[in-house]
Amino acid sequence: IANTTQTQDPWEEMNRGTFVFNKFFDKYLLSPLAKSYRFVLPGEVRTGVRNFFSNLREPWTTINSALQGDLKNTGNSLVRFCLNTTVGLLGVFDVASSIGFEKQKEDFGQTLAVHGVKSGPYLVLPFLGPSNVRDAMGKVVSFFGDPVTLALERNDKNEWIWIGTAIKGVDFREQNLEKIDNLEATSVDFYATIRSLYLERRNRMIRNQSADKQDPFKDFDLDLPLINDFE
Repeated sequence: IANTTQTQDPWEEMNRGTFVFNKFFDKYLLSPLAKSYRFVLPGEVRTGVRNFFSNLREPWTTINSALQGDLKNTGNSLVRFCLNTTVGLLGVFDVASSIGFEKQKEDFGQTLAVHGVKSGPYLVLPFLGPSNVRDAMGKVVSFFGDPVTLALERNDKNEWIWIGTAIKGVDFREQNLEKIDNLEATSVDFYATIRSLYLERRNRMIRNQSADKQDPFKDFDLDLPLINDFE
């Protein structure tokens, strides 16, 4: 990632326009839905839903870990998927983490980075928010390569792709209702704060470093399907 804002974000004017649109969408739709979701469903149920969708991402993590030559995490993610799908009742319970197989998410944007592809300019995507050119390309590949997405498409279950994406978006916002709202309230420039957090997060992920617990994007797992319509 470049050292100056100008080289990081040459499309800042366009990005800020998309950022304003996303804030409008969040204020009038996503945030109210997230508050309703929290009110209606107990915490244990929300955790189960979150675990279920997280488990569906493990096959894509397995593939990307293999493409990166990370055999340790290839095996780790494969074991996680098998354990959580069976003993964990389709992933509702994260049994794997409880016995030491910690989740390490890998996506195709990280795979491209490992093989030397530069991040390119910062990019704010409609609905999905912060990204960059490399990661947006990675999301496109994810749509065509993710085994779960492909299985749903082959079985004419495309509607579940969109339903799942919507639920994950609402769940992400519910997890971060206070965190994001407080971040906005205390930021001189909310756009710049989000940009900095996102770019730092992607650097950590590429280096397989531990996530910052204060990072509102640490569990942001919306890697497509929305790219086909619109990471």
